[in-house]
Amino acid sequence: MTLHFEVISRFQAAANADALLYTPLNAGLTFRRSRVYTVEISGDEQKAREYLLSVLVDPIAQECSEQDAPILKDALFTIDYGMKAGALDLEKEAILQNYRGRRNMGFSLDGLKITQRVYVFGQGDKESLAALFAKDVCNPAIHNWTIA
Repeated sequence: MTLHFEVISRFQAAANADALLYTPLNAGLTFRRSRVYTVEISGDEQKAREYLLSVLVDPIAQECSEQDAPILKDALFTIDYGMKAGALDLEKEAILQNYRGRRNMGFSLDGLKITQRVYVFGQGDKESLAALFAKDVCNPAIHNWTIA
């Protein structure tokens, strides 16, 4: 069974998207970030959800959507990027280490994929802007990414 969690800060306002670029555009674009966790489990779904929500989400500072759809609407485009297989992902390792240190969980964590999602808001040519942002945000040596 696959569970999806998208976690975003409650307090993070949209920031100037030029901060993501090596050469600012001064195009009035803004951005927000979230993290998307795709988790493969077997066993008790409710116990898995409770555990994962307790590990992945700060209920005061963050909100979480369990839908397999972006939590924010009206973005010009999004870039989803994560670590390639074999690249060291410290957050993933910390979550897996926490899981391995527990007993009798009632479920098995069979797979974990962590993706950072960047939402870019504003006006402009989606394809050329998305390509420019992906070039500056993503490192092809260690990241896989998709643009939507």
